[in-house]
Amino acid sequence: MDTKKIAKKIVQESVVLLKNASCTLPFTKNQKAAFFGRAQFHTYYSGNGSGASRASKEQTILEECEKKGICPERELKSFYLQHLTKEEDSRQPEFDFSNMKNVVNSGIMYEIFGKYRSPEKEYEIPEKLLDTAKQFTDTAVLVIGRNSGGEECDRHLEEDYYLTASEKTLTEQVCTSFKKVVLILNINGLIDLAWTQKYESIKSILFLGVCGEQGPEALAEILTGEVNPSGKLPVTIAQKYEDYPSADHFSWDKEHPDQILTYDSYGLNAKENGSIGYDKSPVTVYKEGIYSGYRYFDTFRREPLFPFGVGLSYTEFEISKIRVKKESSGLRIGAVIKNIGNTAGRQVLQIYISAVDTNCERPYQELKGFEKTKLLAAEESEELNIFIPWKEMACYDEERAVYVIEKGTYEILAGSSSRETRTAARVYAEEDIITQRCKNRLSLRDCNRGKIEFLTKSSVTAKAEKTCWQADFKNPDQTEIILKNEDVTDSLPGEAEVSALDLDDFSIEELAALCVGYGPGTPFSAFGDGSDPETIFDKSGKPLTTNSHPTGVNGYVSPAMTDRGIQSVFYKDGPSGIGESSWPSEMLMACAFDRKLWRQFGAAAGYECEKQQVDIWLAPAVNLHRNPLCGRNFEYFSEDPYLTGVCACEVTRGVQHSHRVLVCPKHFAVNEQETYRRGSRKKNYDAADSILTERAARELYLKPFEMLVKEAGVFCIMTSFNKINGKFAGGNADLCIGILREEWGFRGTVVTDWGDMDIVVDGADAVAAGNDIVMPGGPPVIAQIITGCQEGRVTRAQLEAAVGHLLFMIDNIQK
Repeated sequence: MDTKKIAKKIVQESVVLLKNASCTLPFTKNQKAAFFGRAQFHTYYSGNGSGASRASKEQTILEECEKKGICPERELKSFYLQHLTKEEDSRQPEFDFSNMKNVVNSGIMYEIFGKYRSPEKEYEIPEKLLDTAKQFTDTAVLVIGRNSGGEECDRHLEEDYYLTASEKTLTEQVCTSFKKVVLILNINGLIDLAWTQKYESIKSILFLGVCGEQGPEALAEILTGEVNPSGKLPVTIAQKYEDYPSADHFSWDKEHPDQILTYDSYGLNAKENGSIGYDKSPVTVYKEGIYSGYRYFDTFRREPLFPFGVGLSYTEFEISKIRVKKESSGLRIGAVIKNIGNTAGRQVLQIYISAVDTNCERPYQELKGFEKTKLLAAEESEELNIFIPWKEMACYDEERAVYVIEKGTYEILAGSSSRETRTAARVYAEEDIITQRCKNRLSLRDCNRGKIEFLTKSSVTAKAEKTCWQADFKNPDQTEIILKNEDVTDSLPGEAEVSALDLDDFSIEELAALCVGYGPGTPFSAFGDGSDPETIFDKSGKPLTTNSHPTGVNGYVSPAMTDRGIQSVFYKDGPSGIGESSWPSEMLMACAFDRKLWRQFGAAAGYECEKQQVDIWLAPAVNLHRNPLCGRNFEYFSEDPYLTGVCACEVTRGVQHSHRVLVCPKHFAVNEQETYRRGSRKKNYDAADSILTERAARELYLKPFEMLVKEAGVFCIMTSFNKINGKFAGGNADLCIGILREEWGFRGTVVTDWGDMDIVVDGADAVAAGNDIVMPGGPPVIAQIITGCQEGRVTRAQLEAAVGHLLFMIDNIQK
């Protein structure tokens, strides 16, 4: 399999052209350009933490542009090379991994992960050099790079989201010296772009993201017109940070404890919420409720700088002949996309649903379908078909604990971005139609009810502004569709399968030893000296479990009992691959809006896992982009739950369809803030409590996981470190049993994130709550589980259920 070709294809289809005034791009042959910004040489391929990756061969943006015939100004190139070389020679290593034994305790390890690294300083260009560059060309390429934040660490607002002082100096120099500036965003999340509006010289803006090892070559092909960009934004870019509805409810500043939001910040009581004995009890309140991302901007008439779903091309398209047809299980939308320009390109048709007069408050519109054309030559057309199941029209009614298509009118909107949609049809529901009955779970704690005002239309004057794309649009014959109760059926989840292996003759100790990972119980145990015990022993001194995996390292494998036919399985990170290739980040990948491409990536990732004998790939990561400062946004697909779910499902299908490899989606659930997500032992801080409404949890943050379970057939899910309405995700029966198993019909294994045991959830409590496996686990957690069994906090039946889920998962790897 040619993984490099696939990696390059992903970037080719994902780069987003946000601006292209005066048709500045693509460059003409032998275009002269002055290149600025250190990321032209130090191109960012990935972010940090579990989403980090290393390139087998390091490409640079400037090098690949030169190969494609773009001519850089030589003295400027030499200036950057000299400074970067000098800087590299004097750089000290940030962490000495030879000292790993002294910091192997997981709490200390996460303190290291959580250390903020600010963006690299840009060099101020000497005026003489600037004059030389201006004489050479009137065109500049400015590369802004960003790789701050990451696992356990969110980004900063000043000097990070907003340009740094050195970047401001550089952008002023470049944008006032050249008539045409092409801005390339090689960034691991969003940055402020409002400053681009004050410079008329900025003609083109390209979002490259963190692009993997093949990204620079793909970018060069786009700059020269060899490839026509077709990416669409999976997030909303606001005019300013304060426009994001979560701006006042997101903690990121670890250096200033007084800036960390706590229960007290909202008039809540830490003790009543179960946080006792801590110097600080952080919270992140999802006060925006169901209005996150474009749902907020479109509903409350906040004008974004760049809306969700937008992306330009070197050609123009026309959307026409839209037809909406009622089928037995949903709506079938057809449309003709025509390339009316003179350059071959691809376009994305996006379908949104807008509830007009229903009782439950709804966002102005919600993405429910999309499809990307093939490469269309000039004047070529293609008819696209999109199917939307009836269930996608439903909302969650907390009072009744049901998903319901309420009586009322639903507009089917079609277009090329969230701000370029037009009504294609109307569906009239004659009565309330319940699609799924649930139980109230993950609800607000009683002690917090009435104390937090979540965002509603009544709390803010809101009037949705409908904007339309201009096209040759003709309504189909069936523009009005009547929906009745008998039209909609809901399939209930099947009964969970139980392992055929009889567990009656397993001792409590044996069962407990299978409910953890094999190893000493600390992350990165491979760096230790091996002196810590890796399992417990029977009365004769024989170890109860072993590591039977040929390549899996202790701490990342499940225990084996070979005499009982139980073999170890090997887990490995992460969303950007397992180290074989440096893949584009999920954030960039989502920009492709291309199901086939995502499945190709999954197939390639599964292929690389098989080469390394990895059984379970700890990906995809399906948390949402709630706030642009989240340090792991590059690891996550989108702000939209439907787009995220489709991305993840296609990747999963690609992995599991033809490989003996399973995926493990993460982090379940509501883990959109890294700052103190697991607390801090060093500072005596509790883990962050994600406080939100049940409806917001279900409709937004749980939806991608639900899609993965019901539509993609996952067999393993990783819980998150944070609390959800006062209860740890890893010890939350509502989440791990009630919703995941009873409502969704999940039959596989629930595994913790790596390092829970020292700060977060007691092993016995985790297993009792349906979190089957505690990782990395080891003897310390085995002891917790045995003690919990003796105290009655976890039963033998619950231990057997957990082991049964593990064996079911292992069976499905071997199929």
